[in-house]
Amino acid sequence: MTSVAAFMATLDVTIVNIAFPGIERSFSHDSLGDLSWVLNAYNIVFAAALVPAGRLADRLGRKRLFLVGVVLFVTASVVCGLAGSLGVLVAARVVQAMAGAVLLPTSLSLASPEFPVTQRATATSLWTATGAVAAATGPSLGGFLTSWLGWPAVFFVNLVIGLPMRIPARRLLRESRDQQGRLPDFLGAAMVAGAVAAVALAMVKGQAWG
Repeated sequence: MTSVAAFMATLDVTIVNIAFPGIERSFSHDSLGDLSWVLNAYNIVFAAALVPAGRLADRLGRKRLFLVGVVLFVTASVVCGLAGSLGVLVAARVVQAMAGAVLLPTSLSLASPEFPVTQRATATSLWTATGAVAAATGPSLGGFLTSWLGWPAVFFVNLVIGLPMRIPARRLLRESRDQQGRLPDFLGAAMVAGAVAAVALAMVKGQAWG
């Protein structure tokens, strides 16, 4: 079930790409540069928040943060699918990315202790392979869902993945934490996200702004 969470979080890195033309048609009054933040917001925040989210889970409880991450990710996905404006869609993508950044490190931290030391390398390899499969599946699955049900389906699919997975996770996963672990560097993460966002903004708006 932890691999399913990793699959869901990684899937949204690529599945939305193929739905972008449909999103562009729905928000035709917005510029292509502005629409690009539907993709950029998730990738930038997801990458910048991974380490701080993992450290925060170490202190507060990995299972607790994992379950919160699942609910937050699914809720943000629903908001994305129902978004009536680009601002709401991008804001929901940011929340989705933060939740995905929680799911990835906590899923591995919760899975590893369940295996003997001699099998942990194999378990980690399988967990990593799940993420690779998700990234590779995203474009194909996104194309199928978009052509069948429209672009909101690439977000609603997380309901089908996330909600059934949370039920056994709540019952079977064991809580663990590291009270001696350092608090995450929130300022550093914000600076990383801000710096990458500034570069992306310059590339998107450079020609228009001069």
